[in-house]
Amino acid sequence: MAHGWTATKEALPPAGEKVLIISKWGHVSDGSLVAYDPKEAPLFRPDGLEPDVHVKWWMPMLENGWHTLKEQKPREGQEVLTKDSYGHIFSCVWKRLCGSEHPTFVPFVWVTRFWREMPPLPDGVKLNYGGGQE
Repeated sequence: MAHGWTATKEALPPAGEKVLIISKWGHVSDGSLVAYDPKEAPLFRPDGLEPDVHVKWWMPMLENGWHTLKEQKPREGQEVLTKDSYGHIFSCVWKRLCGSEHPTFVPFVWVTRFWREMPPLPDGVKLNYGGGQE
């Protein structure tokens, strides 16, 4: 598959393995599949999201291609994945907010230390950045 994503209705990642997920709300973040109760279906932690209900796609974690924000900034308007000091990942766009002189990551989720280009997304997936996105 060219984009590297797997639909959760087709297959699930190995339990406990940290992966990237795309939620139905249009966000990419990190998560791992966990069976909290053996009698119930597994959920993606840390948020308790259900496969194929809340999480639509997953792909193996991307280890390469990360840039240090101090050393290199994204292009203005570029969709990226951001990572904090603890390894948490979230999708953002690098842009100027109204009245701001300098671009920032939108939405602001945490203090970003690293960023990388967004991997190709599955057909039809549109990410949501809030804040009056174009």
